[in-house]
Amino acid sequence: MTYSNHIASIAELSESEGVFTTAQAERVGVTRDALHDAVESGRLERVMRGAYRMVGSGSSYTDELVAVWKLTSPSLFTYERMRFSAWDGIVVGGQTAASLMGIGDFHLSPYRLYAPKRFNTRNRLARFGKRIVAREDVVFQQGVPVTKMERTISDLILDNEDMSLVADALQDALHASQAFDLEKLAGFLRESQPKNAARSLYEELLANAGIDGEGS
Repeated sequence: MTYSNHIASIAELSESEGVFTTAQAERVGVTRDALHDAVESGRLERVMRGAYRMVGSGSSYTDELVAVWKLTSPSLFTYERMRFSAWDGIVVGGQTAASLMGIGDFHLSPYRLYAPKRFNTRNRLARFGKRIVAREDVVFQQGVPVTKMERTISDLILDNEDMSLVADALQDALHASQAFDLEKLAGFLRESQPKNAARSLYEELLANAGIDGEGS
């Protein structure tokens, strides 16, 4: 493949993926040397080792997060991983999900992700937890799969976040989405906590958020 063909393939990959990986580039015939040359010529920017974005395509504050997620399965394209039938369970959650959704006062990083099996990484920007998240409890946002609001609130509690901050996030979530389901939140708590603890946590959360409700 010629240099111009490599550049054309990189541009197409960038258009479809935004941030893309070395392995994704190799799938469309772009070699590591071609990526290196594109970086040297100023056409590509390295987001982190193994992940790139096209210069001029519009950077985002989530580029690093997108790279972290894509590098958990670097050879697959996003659409392949997001199919219900191929769901691998690796999802952005907790404080990072809350920050992306604009609920509560949480920082985007260090990036919080969950995986169904233990996931080891040397990336100091990422913190993985072993947790099973069903595909139906996930939305695609800012280029990554993110736990839905109800699941996010529940996971913030599991991650031992300050309950007053979680209550603030719940309050924001209810204001942000008329579809927020308190019963679903209560269900997540029942699944993840002992019965009496789940009820107590739910009632405490509603009280701290200034909400009248039932559901535990």
